[in-house]
Amino acid sequence: MSIELRAWVYTRGQLEEALGCPEISAVYVPMKFAGDTLSQRERVILLPPEYLADCEQRVERELCGLKAQGFERVVAHTVGHIELLGRNGFTICGGNRLNCTNSETMRFLAEQGLSDIIVSPELTVSRINNLDKPIKTGFLAYGHLPLMLTRRCPIKDGKPCGKENCGRKITDRRGNELDVICSDNTVEILNSDVLMLSGRLREFNAGFAVLRFTTETRITDIVKLYAEDRKADVKKLTRGLYYRGVE
Repeated sequence: MSIELRAWVYTRGQLEEALGCPEISAVYVPMKFAGDTLSQRERVILLPPEYLADCEQRVERELCGLKAQGFERVVAHTVGHIELLGRNGFTICGGNRLNCTNSETMRFLAEQGLSDIIVSPELTVSRINNLDKPIKTGFLAYGHLPLMLTRRCPIKDGKPCGKENCGRKITDRRGNELDVICSDNTVEILNSDVLMLSGRLREFNAGFAVLRFTTETRITDIVKLYAEDRKADVKKLTRGLYYRGVE
């Protein structure tokens, strides 16, 4: 079974490369970069801020402006996002933070009008394959996945700086360096090991696989690796919880 590839990007450089890859069917794009994608808006799925409590009205105004420019698909990170996007007539794409872990949740999300969903990365391959799938279903297949989402920067002990990949890191108790990525109002602390499932996509009964790019400066080779479903020559990688489940 052929699985559609989608890219989730953080930087303009990643965005330009992703839009230039014919293997990528859709790109998850931070709202601030939407103007760079006008010529390919049909491939774009907009990414609003994950935390809306301090910016919901502004975000809603900006989204409505982008809708007037022809952007239709937007990610819902939470149930609150679903309500906002639904009342403004967007096509709603579910993010993995909706924590879809079972068929009942999948049916609920379908009833709420979602067009597709990225399931929780805590699911095993077998559980993903056995889900009832009333809507198109995807999974995270690549990337340094977030270990934590915070409201304050653990380095500056203050508000997020909002800069693209400023290169800051923290060190855990085992000596692993964890990248810290700021957005406008949240901070993600990333796993030091990269999730790598190339060569194993055929084991998943799903409609699409998401390649999540964060600190990468080049992405084309990774996209081609997944498009050909070849095994990666990477030493420090993880298969996540897909083959061992939650401990």
